[in-house]
Amino acid sequence: MNLETTQSQSVARLTREISIILVGTILLALSAKIVVPFYPVPMSTQTLVVLGLGLFLGPVRSSLVVVTYLFEGLLGLPVFAGTPPAPAGLAYIAGPTGGYLIGFALAAAAAGWVVQALQGLWPSFRASVAVFLGSILMYCAGLFWLGGFVGYGEKLLNAGLYPFLLGDLTKATIAVVLYTAYHNRRAV
Repeated sequence: MNLETTQSQSVARLTREISIILVGTILLALSAKIVVPFYPVPMSTQTLVVLGLGLFLGPVRSSLVVVTYLFEGLLGLPVFAGTPPAPAGLAYIAGPTGGYLIGFALAAAAAGWVVQALQGLWPSFRASVAVFLGSILMYCAGLFWLGGFVGYGEKLLNAGLYPFLLGDLTKATIAVVLYTAYHNRRAV
């Protein structure tokens, strides 16, 4: 193999990785726009995308997607739920939803790591454990941060957990079904 071929393959690989990350951030931004208005935290389809990214891209790529997405929002791009009219940027990330946004990176990384660590087990089992752990981490980060705005205890659970459980269970189930179908199809 000559140097020119090696460089060409490296450029192609880098282009592919950048494309994956950009497509992932576009999916996250689009999923942020599908919202059921709640206060102080909106309900969006982002958890489905975050968990799916973790399952399909693994811990590193999925984390890069989420961190890039957060950076886009930090720069003021309207990628978050409710933007516009709400301003993006540091003020949005520092607001009530900031913990959940950081939790997205934790959830994607955890789901990706678990699904890889349990390689060899049934795809549905791997994915179920992965989305469960990812969801727990996302809620922990989100609730911890949100508590600074609404207080802790029952008020926090009413604002940041209970209204979202059924929807997030549904989205997690969809992620598991998609992952399982994809892997069962590949096995045939």
